[in-house]
Amino acid sequence: MQIRGYKSMDRAGCIVVFNSNMPTFFAPEELPEFEFWLEQQETTGTSKTDSTYYYVAEEENTIVACAGFHLDFQQAQATLAWGMVDRSWHRKGIGKKLLEFRLATIKALQPKATIALDTSQHSYPFFERMGFTITKITTDFYARGLDRYDMIY
Repeated sequence: MQIRGYKSMDRAGCIVVFNSNMPTFFAPEELPEFEFWLEQQETTGTSKTDSTYYYVAEEENTIVACAGFHLDFQQAQATLAWGMVDRSWHRKGIGKKLLEFRLATIKALQPKATIALDTSQHSYPFFERMGFTITKITTDFYARGLDRYDMIY
C-alpha cells in the first residue's frame, strides 16, 4: 500500500470510496459536504498557523482509502477528518495503517498536539482499540440512526 498526498485527480476515486460506505458509515446527505472538503483540498495551501492535510492510500493503482486532518499549530489541536476505506477493502489493515500514518504525521508536525475526531457508532470501536476515548455521544447527529461519537487521543 502506498500513502501519498491528495491531488485533484484523486477526487473521483475518493468519491467512489465514500459511496462504498453509504449508508452504513456515511449518510447520503453528507456527500455534498465531502465533495466541498475535496474542493477545499484543491484550492487551499498550508500556513504556519493553520493547515489541512489529506491523503489517499493506493493498492494496485486504485484508491482504496482516503483520510486527513486539520492542524491548528497555535492551539496544538489536530482534528482527524473524512477517514474512510473502500468497503471492499475493510478488515485488511488499511484503516489502521492510514490512521497510524496520520498520527505520526501530526506528531512530527506538532508533537504536543491533542488529537480529536468524530465518528459514528459503527466506527468508534476501531478508534477505541487504537487508543481514543469517547468524550461525547450525540444521537442522530449525522442522520436518523447515525450517531456521532466525539473522541480524543
